[in-house]
Amino acid sequence: MPSRPAAAVAVLMLSIVFPPLARAQNNPPESRWVEISKPYLAKRGSGIVLAHTISSTSPRDKWWAIVDMSGTDDTAPCTWLKIVEPKQSYRFECPLKNPAGQKYSTRVRIFRDAELNNREIHYVPELAVSEAMVAAAENAASAQAPVPPATFESMATTFPATFKPTWYRRVDKGFGMRAYENSGDLTVSADELLFVDGDKTVRIPYAKIHSVRWEPLPNDIANHWIVVTFTNDEGKPDGVAFRDGARMGTRGRSGPIYQAVRNAKK
Repeated sequence: MPSRPAAAVAVLMLSIVFPPLARAQNNPPESRWVEISKPYLAKRGSGIVLAHTISSTSPRDKWWAIVDMSGTDDTAPCTWLKIVEPKQSYRFECPLKNPAGQKYSTRVRIFRDAELNNREIHYVPELAVSEAMVAAAENAASAQAPVPPATFESMATTFPATFKPTWYRRVDKGFGMRAYENSGDLTVSADELLFVDGDKTVRIPYAKIHSVRWEPLPNDIANHWIVVTFTNDEGKPDGVAFRDGARMGTRGRSGPIYQAVRNAKK
């Protein structure tokens, strides 16, 4: 039977690694400095888009917004990292395919600093689309021009860049006492991702990478990971994830890793 100190440590680790589950939100969180609209449909030309508007009410401070949109149909996921200038408003639009009867989810994160360490807002709404909603969608012809898809306004990265300690896991790892499988060094070079610890080496050439996202994972839904989907050496779809592993994973500096990997993948 485990000792009381060991049991206390186990409970502590579970409370850190597996916090309460995040749930979809109906209304945007309140902030003194940033206003976010609910997701809504609009007509852009002959198509339908899922739209969000983000506005700064701050007189002098910049903010950094990560916006991700995806759906249950074959719509391609849309993602942005955009600097929000003081007193400016931005519109984000994701083109949809046959949206009636589908459900779409959005993740909006607003940060106070360029390293994406100090989060101000985390908004996770869902939108179930009906035929009536599609018919009533506003015409966006006179609206402000949207931020171009895949805009990524981040810190510059000098390659190679090494991050340590970095946690590593397979996307399909399953439940475990630890959120990660290995802890080691992640090097982001001009050609590949290289993760190395005492027991494991993982190389992922950029030519094989399909997507890079920063999001929660099953069994660790409250902690966000840099999720890399790619084609493995067997020619099959695969996925791994990384995050900052310092101070038992609580330091919270995964933002620079995400920016480095995305910048390299460009």
